[in-house]
Amino acid sequence: MTMGQIAALIAAIAFVILVVYLGMMLFQLAKVLKKLQATVEETTKTVKTLTIDFDKIAHQGNDLTAKVNDLMADVNGKVGKLNPFFQSLENFGNSLERVSAKTNEPKTAKSCRVSPWLANKVAKKAWKIFRKKK
Repeated sequence: MTMGQIAALIAAIAFVILVVYLGMMLFQLAKVLKKLQATVEETTKTVKTLTIDFDKIAHQGNDLTAKVNDLMADVNGKVGKLNPFFQSLENFGNSLERVSAKTNEPKTAKSCRVSPWLANKVAKKAWKIFRKKK
């Protein structure tokens, strides 16, 4: 065997080793790609499921927001209906304050006294009138 033949034999053996090594690498790469494909399919299914769930949650959130808006409108309406009552109560308090101020004056101290009993009766009557308006 000549030196050229030995060199060719070494090159051929090296080429065979290289081909076997590349074959093993391609086989491993094929396994990885199959696993990657399965993972991508599973991820796609999960994303579809999550998208559906998210759509449901968003819809429920919109429904809840609409209900809260309706509730707030109802509360605002009811508070608006109470405003005349509180206005009347304020007017009554102002009247009592004026009467009380007049009773503290020396000239009218005897003639303009309002008893707590009378104030209680007037307040109860005002409350009954207000409740009948509802």
